[in-house]
Amino acid sequence: MKYLIIGTGGTGGCIGGYLASGGKDVTFIARGDHLKAINKNGLIIHSTLKGEINLKNVKAFDGGGELGKFDVIFLCVKGYSLNETISIIKKASHTKTIVIPILNALNAGEKLLEDLTGITVLDGCIYVGGYISAPGEITQTIKIFRVVFGAKENIKVDMDLLHKIQLDLEESGIDGIISDNIRCDIFKKISFTSAYAATGAYYDATAGEFQKDGECRRMFILLLKELQKVAIVLNIKLDTGFIDENLLILSEFSSDTTASMQKDIKTGKSSEKDELIFNIVNIAEKYGIDVPNYKKIAKYFGYSKSSMMFTQRKKLM
Repeated sequence: MKYLIIGTGGTGGCIGGYLASGGKDVTFIARGDHLKAINKNGLIIHSTLKGEINLKNVKAFDGGGELGKFDVIFLCVKGYSLNETISIIKKASHTKTIVIPILNALNAGEKLLEDLTGITVLDGCIYVGGYISAPGEITQTIKIFRVVFGAKENIKVDMDLLHKIQLDLEESGIDGIISDNIRCDIFKKISFTSAYAATGAYYDATAGEFQKDGECRRMFILLLKELQKVAIVLNIKLDTGFIDENLLILSEFSSDTTASMQKDIKTGKSSEKDELIFNIVNIAEKYGIDVPNYKKIAKYFGYSKSSMMFTQRKKLM
């Protein structure tokens, strides 16, 4: 099968890099100096699982010209860039193409369905730590690498094709899981990312501060407890070991790891604070749920109802 990776950062670079190293047909969409370096030297992944992956003769483009058609498209961009990918997906899809968004957003698949009529859009999430450490290079920071994907209840999909994707992932060293409740699985993943990124950004702390008793770890747990209340009003049933599962994932991080949102805020770049912090507060206010710690962190980073409404209108334009 032919794979297209839209967004060759820590997430897309790891997925596409592993697939390519496993002999799969992969094309990447990247931008700027990162794209130039990939085209000149190939893609390098400093992997916690496979060691050094050095991929030569990588097919990488900026998405502006003709790309051909692909069987599977992994969409691995930041939530604020979602709308920019629509035209690329449309021209790269055929009648049986599967689109799998891997974003830090609760409703990415639903948003894409509105603009991609006739294209099969699933939902997905990922457990991996990775970032662009230099142009053309990805550093993977944790030993968990799991891609979870599946269809919402009202979406019909060729299960044989999903099993082929799962097999390709597993043959490439990725734990591929077909979910029978992708809405719940996405919420669980967003919960970890949201609580981890919000706490890390608020305290400017690395994973090592979460892994020992102290203020960061306590805040991380408090945010997870507030997310449990959000899950109830959204009719999402979480496992009884929800908090322990997240602490276990946290224990797999190297002590110097930070969330990408935290890095972006610190360097003044666009960040996913709308999706990972503000949206949680917005849902809580809609349903009358008390989330004092999320509100405190959101306020610290400039949240207000008016600012959130402006952002949502801007994304729809």
